[in-house]
Amino acid sequence: MALQRTSLSELTYETLKERILDRKLAPGDRLNIDALTRDLGVSSSPVREALVRLQAEGLVVLELYAGYTVAPHPTREYLVKLYDFRVLVEGYCARIGAARKDPATIALLQSLVKRMGGTKRLGAQYKDYKKLGQADAQFHQAIVDSAGNEVLSEVYASKHTHLLMSRLFHERPDAGSPAGGVMDEHRAVLAAYEAGDGRAAESALVSHLEQSRRRLLG
Repeated sequence: MALQRTSLSELTYETLKERILDRKLAPGDRLNIDALTRDLGVSSSPVREALVRLQAEGLVVLELYAGYTVAPHPTREYLVKLYDFRVLVEGYCARIGAARKDPATIALLQSLVKRMGGTKRLGAQYKDYKKLGQADAQFHQAIVDSAGNEVLSEVYASKHTHLLMSRLFHERPDAGSPAGGVMDEHRAVLAAYEAGDGRAAESALVSHLEQSRRRLLG
């Protein structure tokens, strides 16, 4: 029974997240728990659990007396600053982490690059980029974790950077294009880790983030 409930909770969470990222639920839309339970055919418990998770990830907001609503889109100015944050944190962690040449970190990065390589098209819908997006988020978190600084790891994880950026994928200029260029950038970072070259890892990682910034923000 516990496994069934966990599965139902996860399915409810993924369904609501997909609707938000695909803009079937628009910014500012109210998320009435009773209406959602009827729509999804579930009890209120998995809906409430899903909304709490989505609130923690910045996809919904909870207001006193108003309940849950879909969070507004991050502004362009905020995303520019978010990329600045990522360049500083991830670049530093790549330089430190690659030089450590930790076998477990390298094995993890290799497995994630392999998983991402199975994506041929980026797509604009959540189901199109979900596999790549999840592996990409794990890849970048692994880069930060590789520095061995739990404070940086916790702060970076709390920003949910990939989910914030995913909210703009619907209007991304390269939607539907092959993911080959993205994969080349990840492989360059991986190669630097395999070589234990911190400076090369930092350079490849920063270059990848700058390319990502241009792809998303134009």
